[in-house]
Amino acid sequence: MDRCALFVDAGYLLADGAMAVHGTRHRDTVSWDFGGLLQLLGNLARERTGMPLLRCYWYEATVEGRRTPEHDALADLPGLKLRLGRIRPGRREGVDTEIHRDLMTLARNGALTDAVLVSGDEDLAQVVTDAQDLGVRITVVHVAVDGNWTISRVLRQECDDLIEIGSGHLRSYVNLLAGMDGASSLGMSPLSNGHGNGSNGHAGSLGPLQPAAHHGPPPASPLSPPATPAPAPPVRDLGPAMTGGFGAPPGATGTGPQMSTGPHTSTGPNVGTGPMPLPGGTGGGLAGSSYGTGGQQVPLQPTA
Repeated sequence: MDRCALFVDAGYLLADGAMAVHGTRHRDTVSWDFGGLLQLLGNLARERTGMPLLRCYWYEATVEGRRTPEHDALADLPGLKLRLGRIRPGRREGVDTEIHRDLMTLARNGALTDAVLVSGDEDLAQVVTDAQDLGVRITVVHVAVDGNWTISRVLRQECDDLIEIGSGHLRSYVNLLAGMDGASSLGMSPLSNGHGNGSNGHAGSLGPLQPAAHHGPPPASPLSPPATPAPAPPVRDLGPAMTGGFGAPPGATGTGPQMSTGPHTSTGPNVGTGPMPLPGGTGGGLAGSSYGTGGQQVPLQPTA
């Protein structure tokens, strides 16, 4: 069936999203407008795939899998399925397994043609491959922090399409709580591929849900298309990489020819196209291109 579904690794999104906007991955120092955040992701999924959205699956790792009042409020949102895993010392349990189970079930039943995965976790590369073997196209959404990629190279290589969002897209949905001043007072370590403090932001409790738990009838689904879409910052289009001509060769100083976009790539004003940048440059792309602000392209280094 021609539909898409949204799969959100909440630990990754909330930790790196807060880092991008406020310089902290500590979950108890920020509050999120989850309704607005889901609206953003739902619009992005529909816009990129051109398909109606089936639903959103939200995956969260908590201490011993405990369900908090905030999780109950999230689960009350129409169009959202909450899946809880467990945090063990130094690792998460259940999140990757739950994503694999849900995605494989939908794919085998022909319930979707496209999946939009919000994550940067290398462990999900095999999940992507298994879904592709069943004919599902996988678009990965990752968060850029200060122009740096927070997605593993393996996952980036396996997906069919790659979209980057950053502080400009997320700022409206995350607030720093009173008395907190981000990384400066928390001793945050530098960016390390989305795994700050060794836990990728999966420790700690879920921040206060905005708005608070409701009373009376359930709220309208935040995943429903808005009547009048609000303008958003340009979404950095990083794929698909193999649907047309390549961009400028390594070492080029101009913008070079643009990448050809496939049928699943939105052509609206909020999505840019161009050659795929490589991580490591100070500006995130080629000098003078729409992706960077003066950084030089770094040749791709062979893996060991």
